[in-house]
Amino acid sequence: MNNPKFTTPSGDTAPRQVWQQTVDAVLAQTKSQAAGLNSADAAERLNTFGPNALPEKKGKPGWLRFLAHFNDVLIYVLLAAAALTALMGHWVDTLVILGVTVINALIGHIQESNAEKSLQGIRNMLSSDARVQRNGKHETIPTRDLVPGDIVILRAGDRVPADMRLIETHNLRVEEAILTGESTVVDKITDALEGDLPLGDRVNMVFSGTTVSAGGGIGVVTATGAETELGHINQMMAGIEKHRTPLLMQMDKLGKAIFVIILAMMVALFIFSLALRDIPMGELLLSLISLAVAAVPEGLPAIISIILSLGVQTMARKRAIIRKLPTVETLGAMTVVCSDKTGTLTMNEMTVKAIITADCCYRVEGDSYEPQGRIFLEGSDEPVQVQPGTVLETWLRTIDLCNDSQLTQDERGLWGITGGPTEGALKVLAAKAQLPAVEARLVAKIPFDSQYKYMSTLQHIDGEARVLITGAPDVIFAMCREQMSRHGAVPFEAQYWEEEMARFARQGLRMVAAACKPASLDATTLNHEDLQEGLIFLGIAGMMDPPRPEAIDAIHACQTAGIRVKMTV
Repeated sequence: MNNPKFTTPSGDTAPRQVWQQTVDAVLAQTKSQAAGLNSADAAERLNTFGPNALPEKKGKPGWLRFLAHFNDVLIYVLLAAAALTALMGHWVDTLVILGVTVINALIGHIQESNAEKSLQGIRNMLSSDARVQRNGKHETIPTRDLVPGDIVILRAGDRVPADMRLIETHNLRVEEAILTGESTVVDKITDALEGDLPLGDRVNMVFSGTTVSAGGGIGVVTATGAETELGHINQMMAGIEKHRTPLLMQMDKLGKAIFVIILAMMVALFIFSLALRDIPMGELLLSLISLAVAAVPEGLPAIISIILSLGVQTMARKRAIIRKLPTVETLGAMTVVCSDKTGTLTMNEMTVKAIITADCCYRVEGDSYEPQGRIFLEGSDEPVQVQPGTVLETWLRTIDLCNDSQLTQDERGLWGITGGPTEGALKVLAAKAQLPAVEARLVAKIPFDSQYKYMSTLQHIDGEARVLITGAPDVIFAMCREQMSRHGAVPFEAQYWEEEMARFARQGLRMVAAACKPASLDATTLNHEDLQEGLIFLGIAGMMDPPRPEAIDAIHACQTAGIRVKMTV
């Protein structure tokens, strides 16, 4: 059921898109309020707009899917032969022919049923709840029950349940790769925007299916189900014309050719027998049926189904679900593969590979969020032991404490992060270094924002106050007059850092800088003016999203097979 356009209190259709309107205007347009809907309004809207779920095409019943496997020219010939032999009383021949056709249909039906069960299991896993403000209080409801006008509360780690206009944000950052393909998290705001903006630039909105990577916020639902941006993509996919696979087209051609040849031979034999031979009609018909059955490769459909089933099983071991058997052959007919980069060719786990300090550079082991890996001095095979009070230890402590992400491990032992991938990479590096424990307390913080491109915290560390900052190197450069070396604070050397950054950038690494300065224990606040003097530059982290090990072999295998691999951007 479609979501109709909301109207303003005057009854006129709102002329501006929701991202172009103020928070108050959006609440008025959706006929909602900060306290949320009441149960009666929510029930009425659910009845009007329908559940917050993508429409699913009604599946065919099992018996129809089974009969669909008999829809083949060669099978038609075999069924006709079975019918004629049955009429003539040759039951053994009838049973053999029918057995071949039924076995072929069973193989395909069982495989497709297993694939449907696997897909249904995945759909069930995706069901979730949403935290909403209803009846003036917080409630948790099934995502399906969300309606336009609902006030939804978002927290780090949540999957956004519907398209929403944000009305409140707290350092909210959202990963929108599922819609835009961009791995960089998006900082969200509540201000109205101008212009007819593309999806990725509507930073005061969040969209169904995306993930909250850090912070929190509150939004009012503007679209549900098929009316969401994800729903529009689903509709476009549903409208794609289905083409028969190369195998099915070849089988159709072969079947029609065999049918025409058999029919021509049967007609010729019938005329020849009547004209030149005195053969009884019953014996003639049996001969014609025998000719038809002998000419039809009745084992071919079953053999093809078995071969394709083996291919499906091989794909299943690679964790790929094939719904239709002929799809396996289509995969084998590919000449070009177009692939996204982030999360497909790469692990989507940003990892620090290099450290630059004023005295030297280091390389770092590890290609995932697992906090395992050693730090080596560049050009050396001896791992570095991080010593307290060194430049490296101070830098590592800074990126660890000036950080909003958290390192997590699930019940299966798999490591992950909450928060942005860049901050997560820094947190993992600090864990790899196994820094000695300190007593640290966060006093004040300036959250990261894409406008000023840094994050800063005021920390009390073992009884000392310190201002820490991480962010874009060019921004941090402009704030520093000194750099930390083994000899203490020395004048900042911009040329050295720019040359080292250029060297590592040629290796495909992204850079994040860190700096710090001492502060007063009496300080309780932190603002941007506090960062304009006194900062001492510490170093730079070079990081990358490492390629999946299996992707390298897969690309090589494709190229060996004559398949071109293209990376989409």
